[in-house]
Amino acid sequence: MENGQSSSDTYKGKVVVIVNATSQSQAEYTTIAFQSSPNVKVIGSTTACADGNVSSIVLPGGLNTMISGLDVFYPDGSPTQRVAVKIDYKIYPTITGISTGKDELLDKAIEVLNASW
Repeated sequence: MENGQSSSDTYKGKVVVIVNATSQSQAEYTTIAFQSSPNVKVIGSTTACADGNVSSIVLPGGLNTMISGLDVFYPDGSPTQRVAVKIDYKIYPTITGISTGKDELLDKAIEVLNASW
């Protein structure tokens, strides 16, 4: 696909992406890319807000640190760094769910996939 042309081979099914606070960097960037499709919904909780590249800096005394060097934005210009990816359905695991072995995020993903969009 080039120059905005669509292909008959393009996946047209529904996709649900599950995110949480451990989703960072490439996971956030990939989620944003998936969201460019109308057939994608994101469920879960706030991501780490740490997408973009990482540059290493060596400080005096042999200390090392890292900094994000690029901003990442949605196509509409809205920011993602320090904001997190956009979530369609906010859902969190509960103590009850965890203690009974229930995966509430997976249950919600199945519900969303079975619903009409």
